[in-house]
Amino acid sequence: MTATHTAPFGFPNTLLTTLRRFGILFMKGCLAIAIVLIAGFVAIATAAAGMALALVAILMRLFGNDRPSPLKTDPKSDPGITLEARKTPRGWTVE
Repeated sequence: MTATHTAPFGFPNTLLTTLRRFGILFMKGCLAIAIVLIAGFVAIATAAAGMALALVAILMRLFGNDRPSPLKTDPKSDPGITLEARKTPRGWTVE
């Protein structure tokens, strides 16, 4: 006599369980792809921001004013503050 083993809960339940497992696997794959894509977008945005900052720095260097700005007040009328510095064992001290 030959006996066959059937699924404990029948054919539809095993099919649904298999589909559920494939669905979970598919969703995990989609999540992994989304994480990789978001990380790529963040890397591209960071690189673009760095390039923009570098471009602004170069433009400021090329077209910036190289001369120091003139004093606003006349030094003869306003002598300002005179500081005295002296050398100490820890370095220079300004008084």
